[in-house]
Amino acid sequence: MRRLLMIIAFILIFSTLCWAQTGRDNMLSLDLSYALTGLLHQGGGIGLNYEKKIIDWLSVKGNVGHMTFLTGIDDVYSTSVNLSLFLFYYPFSNGLDKFYAGMGNGCDFMNYFGSGKLPPTTKDSLIYITPRIGWKFNVLKYLMIDVSSGYKYIVSDSQNYKDIKNYLNTGFQFGVSFLMLFKEMRKENKNEQNV
Repeated sequence: MRRLLMIIAFILIFSTLCWAQTGRDNMLSLDLSYALTGLLHQGGGIGLNYEKKIIDWLSVKGNVGHMTFLTGIDDVYSTSVNLSLFLFYYPFSNGLDKFYAGMGNGCDFMNYFGSGKLPPTTKDSLIYITPRIGWKFNVLKYLMIDVSSGYKYIVSDSQNYKDIKNYLNTGFQFGVSFLMLFKEMRKENKNEQNV
């Protein structure tokens, strides 16, 4: 139990690393929530997010993730590839900060393997939609916090869904991400060197 709490604390504190371009119009981030889910189920994972401002107050965010974990069936593992796309509206900002609301959809492609009794279909795809709201704000010049909440709703599933539903993090979601603005750090270091 103590190990579980340490892993959860680690993910909450360092859930996302972010590189931001000048003006914060682009953000590339490493998503470690896949690692948490994988670790909790004797596996691992990683994800990558990219958010780009399309026009003032509107952005698009893509996500790619991979996770491998032990399912509820003895000696059967699953590997998952996730692709998702979100559209976010920032009513109080023309950048990628402050309050935002949006909607996204995605798909998990699942593959089952192992020495146990495999499901009748060893390949699955699950389609979901997720409305989301959140707030991004700067704490320090180089640190941004993103607090968000959403609801992941499965639109289309398969006969194997009951065996893997605990690993897909469906239902209400709450997240806290710490975004390190490395581009801002580099600019500050260059300015100090020029002085």
